[in-house]
Amino acid sequence: MADVEALARSSAASIGAQAYAVIVPRLEAGQGQLALEAVAAARAGLDVLERQAVATAREQGSSWAGIGSALGISKQAAQQRFGAVAPGPA
Repeated sequence: MADVEALARSSAASIGAQAYAVIVPRLEAGQGQLALEAVAAARAGLDVLERQAVATAREQGSSWAGIGSALGISKQAAQQRFGAVAPGPA
């Protein structure tokens, strides 16, 4: 489990660093619109990964409370947000 957590932190840091490397130079160059487009693209990519991670967690038996805790939201918020795409084990 520690390996998975370390990988997740490393992946998140890598994604964040890549987004930072694209967005900050645009901001510094006064290219606000391009920076916003880069932020939106990064957010969309992370949203896809988040949905996939939630679906996998549910397939493996994770509770909505556990998923909510991992995401920093309530059990109810997690279920409302992801329930349609990640119903749980069959």
